[in-house]
Amino acid sequence: MKHLVIAGGGFAGVRLARKLRKQKDLKITLVNDSEDFRYSPALYRAATGFKVGAARIPLEWMLIDVENTNVIYKKVEKINPTRKMMTLDDGTTLDFDYAVCALGMVTTYFNIEGIADHSFGVKSVQEILELKQHIHNTVATNAHKRQNYVVIGAGPTGVEVAATLGLYVQSVMKKHKIKDFRAEVFLVEAGPRILPQMSEKASKLAEKELTKRGVKVLTNTIVNAETSLRLKTSGGSIATQNVIWTAGAMNNPFFQNNKQHFKFNNRGKVHVNKHLQSHGSVYVAGDNADTRFSGLALTAIRHANYISKDIKARMARKPRHAYEDPYPTQVVPIGKISILQYRGLTLGGTYMNIVRRVADLVGYKDVLGLLKALTIWQNTDHFEDESCNFCQK
Repeated sequence: MKHLVIAGGGFAGVRLARKLRKQKDLKITLVNDSEDFRYSPALYRAATGFKVGAARIPLEWMLIDVENTNVIYKKVEKINPTRKMMTLDDGTTLDFDYAVCALGMVTTYFNIEGIADHSFGVKSVQEILELKQHIHNTVATNAHKRQNYVVIGAGPTGVEVAATLGLYVQSVMKKHKIKDFRAEVFLVEAGPRILPQMSEKASKLAEKELTKRGVKVLTNTIVNAETSLRLKTSGGSIATQNVIWTAGAMNNPFFQNNKQHFKFNNRGKVHVNKHLQSHGSVYVAGDNADTRFSGLALTAIRHANYISKDIKARMARKPRHAYEDPYPTQVVPIGKISILQYRGLTLGGTYMNIVRRVADLVGYKDVLGLLKALTIWQNTDHFEDESCNFCQK
């Protein structure tokens, strides 16, 4: 029996285990540093008042019907492609016939003074819970009559957070019967436009909607430093204790820690061949791989779909086909509208929310199966404030 070790329990890792669940001649070990799967498209929503359970899903529950997979909650430290062995943080070693490295990205602050110490993040469940509690408390305690909330980074996550943050503030105000609280939301972007990875039309649609919602969009604005009371930028300083960092991501340190075994592009992502391999026995998938559209959940799913077929072909000694890198469809929710982009087509409006809802269902189904996906999906638009007795009433 062959042994596949999957390092990382994100979209690529979980999807791959599910795609290979019927392979009776394959044993799978999935290694993840957390007991939970993070459904990243819902993280920003959980941070601004929606159900946390839509973003944090127990891996054991997700893979309960995948009988050939064993999950280990450890951190992968080393890999030796020649000896076909991985080493975990407790010294345990795992021998493999095939390995997949799909460890996701980590936050980087670009060495900007004070950001790591004073800002809030949205990359992990713990970070979003802390941010949600902080936003709630700034409103509910009403210690100050005015608060500036500053979101740094105008990619999809930053735009989504900025768009929904005001709604959450209004929700808390209503539940606590607060009328004399004023909130200003800023979106800071170093580049010339927001949503820089999407079309100019998408950027304009997004900025128009954000402005309509009262968000102050500051482009061509470089963040220089943050203190406990102020954010310093190239356009001046903003008095705030509510900075949300969504700007920086870098490849998982695992790869640099094992750099003798990998080659990298100028962004630190791992070079892979036409079969998504860095070595004959090792695949690299999801955000870690140097493919054209890596960084999107849909791309991670496509990587997993391909690798499952390639492993099956290799085990059956059948011809292998090269990975194709099709254009993804992107849907970005912004308040009460959503923006869809596919190749040169960009559409925006409330009717695109239907597409977003369907995309969420498909996203959940890809890693959960249909029945479990429906269980979570039908509750994703519900608010919750489980930590506040006043709000629960």
